[in-house]
Amino acid sequence: DRIAVIGSIRESGAETVINAGNKYVTPGFIDVTNHSDTHLTLFKYPNLESLLMQGVTTILGGNCGASLAPLGSRYALDAIRKWADPSDINVNWDTVDSYLNALDLVRPGVNVGAFAGYGTLRRGVIGNEIRLLTLEEREQVKYLLRQALTDGAFGLSVGLAYGHEKVSTTEELIEIAKVLAETGGALKLHLRSEGAEILASVNEAVRIGRESGAPIRISHFKTIGRKAWPFFSNAIQIIENARASGLDIMCDVSPYRTTGSPLYLLIPSWARQGGFAELFRRIDTPDEQKKILEAMRGITLHYDKILILSAKVKSAVGRTIQEIADNTGFTPEETLLQMVRVNEGRVSIIGRTVSGKNTASALMHRQSLIASDGAGYSQDAYREGNLIHPRSFGAFPHFWHKFVTDTGKISASEAIQKLTAYAARAFGIRERGEVRENYFADLLVFDPKLFRDRATYKNPFRYPSGMEWVVVNGKIAVREGRPIGERAGRVLRRKET
Repeated sequence: DRIAVIGSIRESGAETVINAGNKYVTPGFIDVTNHSDTHLTLFKYPNLESLLMQGVTTILGGNCGASLAPLGSRYALDAIRKWADPSDINVNWDTVDSYLNALDLVRPGVNVGAFAGYGTLRRGVIGNEIRLLTLEEREQVKYLLRQALTDGAFGLSVGLAYGHEKVSTTEELIEIAKVLAETGGALKLHLRSEGAEILASVNEAVRIGRESGAPIRISHFKTIGRKAWPFFSNAIQIIENARASGLDIMCDVSPYRTTGSPLYLLIPSWARQGGFAELFRRIDTPDEQKKILEAMRGITLHYDKILILSAKVKSAVGRTIQEIADNTGFTPEETLLQMVRVNEGRVSIIGRTVSGKNTASALMHRQSLIASDGAGYSQDAYREGNLIHPRSFGAFPHFWHKFVTDTGKISASEAIQKLTAYAARAFGIRERGEVRENYFADLLVFDPKLFRDRATYKNPFRYPSGMEWVVVNGKIAVREGRPIGERAGRVLRRKET
């Protein structure tokens, strides 16, 4: 369960003795932006071997404005429809407390904590309407949030790129976030824009933090698109200046040059107003579709580099938008719209839209954490007929070999702290993230020279090399480089400070 003694232990009578000579022994890694819950893989593949084999022993879910609780109405779960179909699982909870109790019965392979998603909270109060909240509705959202925090949520996540939250004003967000300053927990922000408006979006995050008093944690910090790349250093400077003036603000970073996201986000935001129902109506209306296509032709999108990862129509998986367009006779813009429409919006893609230089500078920044922005799977997940971003099997070893082993851009000590202790402190995860007596025994033994990812874009369901032993809450989950089916994870609840 916990670490009893650190030191020279002789004649302990231990059942298992691990020879860790020439290996690293570290705390288990903490993935602070994980989607195993909202992608429902936590229920389909509860062992979460793709995370264990990377050394991940703790994840935080409920990110990007979408969570599985609290459910204020039957519309609340619609927040996850962009990724998964809620009818695939048996939802027998409503509050965060009852949700976490249900997760206890799942017996996940890693420790799991959760944020309350703002999109989920909003839909729980106003259904699928996309509009500002009235004063009374704000109070209802604040009530649900307070209850979620009391039940153990680690804070509030907001997905400002998505339609139901994008309509929210900065003032609305400040008022809701004041609950966090009163009760504890962090505000986890998917920025309003990661493209050309990145500076305004980071400034908005800073303003929310200053005026609400809530700690700010920016999720998967990056700039998307070549036109936005030059703004990234200024975005980092804004964060540094805010910290220097006393604001508690940090970010996490995925270590890839590619993004994984829903395809529909490439459609102009005005065409997405009103959610999927309104978007589909516009696509089906010739005059409206024409306006959307004209707007898309004015945007630089590299259709030959946009790869379909998952879709209801399986024949599209593994092909680029350009390839599909060439085979159908449609323009790439028409193809994109029809892919979204035919698949009812549930299409995920990989786009090569992130600067490697910017990613490196963010990863090396002293205030950044590392996150997968992926989900946990079994190797058998390939049977579903979809691809996934390789980050779900390789984010942490990818970071390690790219920035520690191969280039030495980050010291091993600094890298380990980003993956463990810094993450635990940033989110108030108690008694984890360090090798210390009486801390929970989440421990790794790995070969630092061999630890690297093997998952690729064409074959993403491959475990990394070099991870030899993973211990979760004192129980062995990975033995001599192989997952053994032990589900020793626990449900984590944020404790009052």
